[in-house]
Amino acid sequence: MTRRARAIAALILGCAMLSWGFPWDQDMVDQPGAKPQRSPAPAGPGSIPIEGGESLPAPNTVLAMDEAKDAAASIPNPVPVTAASLAIGRELYDITCLVCHGSQGRGDGLVGQKFDTKAPVDLHDGYTQDQADGQLFFTLTRGRALMPAYRDALSVEERWHVINYVKHEFGKQ
Repeated sequence: MTRRARAIAALILGCAMLSWGFPWDQDMVDQPGAKPQRSPAPAGPGSIPIEGGESLPAPNTVLAMDEAKDAAASIPNPVPVTAASLAIGRELYDITCLVCHGSQGRGDGLVGQKFDTKAPVDLHDGYTQDQADGQLFFTLTRGRALMPAYRDALSVEERWHVINYVKHEFGKQ
């Protein structure tokens, strides 16, 4: 076989290989498609649902918010007040609440001092301490006025621990 015939055979063979392809050439085409922010894996332990899972509907007016908060008074606190619950509640308070409400719960945290229109609530006041645990749970879950909602930041059980801590620590007069 001449040199020219070998070159032509190699060229034909190369073109044939490119046109037929190899099985692994289709890997990118045949892979399962995944949408952004969607996971086929089940949620891990301790994860917080962002769709469903909450028993409280989302009110969309001020009046509906007031009515829902009043109705939430009947929600019982499923987490007993224990030393362990208070310790967890304190840790979570320090992480999520201290910046606005301050270390003593007086509404004088570093971020709370920057509010122009209204200071954060003093957690010692009757406004907070006289509310039922379910109402505080509603406020932690949905937010209120300048207070953000902590539904996505704290699990249901963690919110109850914070309520136990706030009622126990700042309810002393």
